[in-house]
Amino acid sequence: MQDTVTAKDIARALGISERAVQARAPKESWAFEDHKGRGRGGKRRLYPLASLPADVRQAIASAMLAGVPAPAVPAVPTKTVSPLASLTKHQRETALARLAFVREIDRLAVVVRKEKAIRQLVDAARDGSLPPRLAGLVAVANDRMADGRGLSRRRLYGWCSLFAEGGEAALAPRHKAKDMTVPAWAPAFLAIWQQPQKPTIADAYNQLVDAYEGVPPSIFAVRRFLAKMADTDREAGRDTGNALLKRRPHKRRSTDELWPTDVYTADGTTFDAEIQHPVHGQPFKPEVTFVIDVATRRCVGLSIGEAESAGTVLDALRMACLFGGIPALFYTDNGPGYVNNIMLTPGSGMLDRLGIDAVKSIPGRPQGKGLMERAVQTLCDPLSRRLPSCSHADMDGDAAKKVFKITRADVKKHGKSKLLPTWETFKAALLARVEEYNAAPHRGLARIEDQSTGRRRHLSPNEAWKGFVARGFEPFSVPEAIRDELFMPGIPRKVRNGEVRLFNNTYFADALADFHGDFVDVRYDIWDASTVYCWTTRGEMICTARLDANTIDYFPKSQVEAAREKRAKGQLSRLAGKIDRIAPGATVQLPEVSPVLTLMADGVTPDLPEALPVDAASLVPAKRPLFLAEQDRYAWLMRNRDRWTEGDHGWMDAYVRSPGYADLHDYYRYEGIAWDGNVLARAQTE
Repeated sequence: MQDTVTAKDIARALGISERAVQARAPKESWAFEDHKGRGRGGKRRLYPLASLPADVRQAIASAMLAGVPAPAVPAVPTKTVSPLASLTKHQRETALARLAFVREIDRLAVVVRKEKAIRQLVDAARDGSLPPRLAGLVAVANDRMADGRGLSRRRLYGWCSLFAEGGEAALAPRHKAKDMTVPAWAPAFLAIWQQPQKPTIADAYNQLVDAYEGVPPSIFAVRRFLAKMADTDREAGRDTGNALLKRRPHKRRSTDELWPTDVYTADGTTFDAEIQHPVHGQPFKPEVTFVIDVATRRCVGLSIGEAESAGTVLDALRMACLFGGIPALFYTDNGPGYVNNIMLTPGSGMLDRLGIDAVKSIPGRPQGKGLMERAVQTLCDPLSRRLPSCSHADMDGDAAKKVFKITRADVKKHGKSKLLPTWETFKAALLARVEEYNAAPHRGLARIEDQSTGRRRHLSPNEAWKGFVARGFEPFSVPEAIRDELFMPGIPRKVRNGEVRLFNNTYFADALADFHGDFVDVRYDIWDASTVYCWTTRGEMICTARLDANTIDYFPKSQVEAAREKRAKGQLSRLAGKIDRIAPGATVQLPEVSPVLTLMADGVTPDLPEALPVDAASLVPAKRPLFLAEQDRYAWLMRNRDRWTEGDHGWMDAYVRSPGYADLHDYYRYEGIAWDGNVLARAQTE
């Protein structure tokens, strides 16, 4: 049935009436077959295509090519589809365009011979009568997008032959493959070019020409070779460590299973704008520390200081615990503000007191804390750019220099500058920025449909937190009765007759009488020297002890005042030595100056003792801790005798002869680290 046509089909192709076809057929003895059909006569006469005259078959083929409805023709057998996945996009498009012409030739060849079908396509392409669907594929099939070439008999025969032999993939153009062989000079060039100093291609090429024994390549050949290399292979050596890791695949951490307070993460940064120091009035850049809840991305704590320290981190953690709740994990880097005795000391360390597990990121791999790194930028960058004292690297250099000169001149003349935010102004602006961040949609959170706009958007951290509350979340809050004492630093002290000594001051309480001879954890407020809080070494509250002025023969000093005096003496001593070197025998009368204090949040804190080599104990063995007190340094040195420095020998010799050591001798003996005269000799030998 598919090889036959009706009189109506022939009449449509010839452009004549059906009656004229029926009159011509018997005159020329056209073969036909009668088949039972529907309609009035009940019969249907069909004419085999192969028996029709040549002009009739040609007319039918022309009608098919022109898009006129043509008689049903046999379906062209589909070739087995060859894989095209290995081809480029351009090769696939060219192959499919050529396939369209091959299919059209097969379709027409059923009616007319293949030769006539091909010639008919060539003539139609030449006189512009090709159907639009084929005319648009001529340039693509020729693999020449703009040279105006049409179709040729030889080209169409060639495509048919290729398809018959290899299917669709054989119709793809065979472009010349890139030469991926490694030239002989490549190792010598890469040894010069892949250096951390990152020399330019031109400079590395000049060095290659001077050192290469054979015939050196052209610089253009060098550039072509580098363009063929994969990015990570090309930049290896120029980038190392963390910089190279940024170019490689990585895994993303999912927070979908976390609830609020499961994990807090913290980090700090130097704020990229200057503010006015509240003590001496000079411009300075504060250090800002943030604490973020990982599940909701909500900022739950912050603090401000002069530099990252145990004090600033402690203040940020205190705010986070009071505002959001006590976390299960505290995820931080290995900076001195997080790896120190205040935070990590077993039993009395802040994390042990709160029942928080410390988790440290891998040193030198900030990608592991990408969530926190990005949060710090998002919080600080917009605020710093709103201030005239902004010091971003991309700020206009001339404007920054002008602001620098104006602020220094204003402070020198008036003690303040309109271009420098005050301490209180900066605190208020930072808190407002945190509220703005917590209320803004966050890309790391789920999407919802905004009820006011009808558009989909991300949840804000505040909305995410409220969503967990609606699902039954309740934070583990800090007990009201111990909110103040819980976050105070503590030092073990021995009780004698109801008294404990701290920073050359004596504190007394009747409740301490039962602890005579025992060690207690004395917690203190760094702003107030009048009171300390005594706890057992197991973390049980004992009492509040107050300063007894009769036990000291000078005005009591808080830790801040003691540290200020110690630092001032050191500065004066160094200044006197410098003056003596410049003008031997000269004296200088120095006026009293306001001490320089370290700022933190709403007040000032003392500088920690001069930064000693840091240790992370069991977490970061390559460092030494920051020692808050002499007994901390002594205990660490006795447990790490192989890591003494030259300065440790003299310090240890002086400390074991001091009253401070005598007060804690029993405690050291209980801990198994009491002084032995042979210790110093062994340490010096080692």
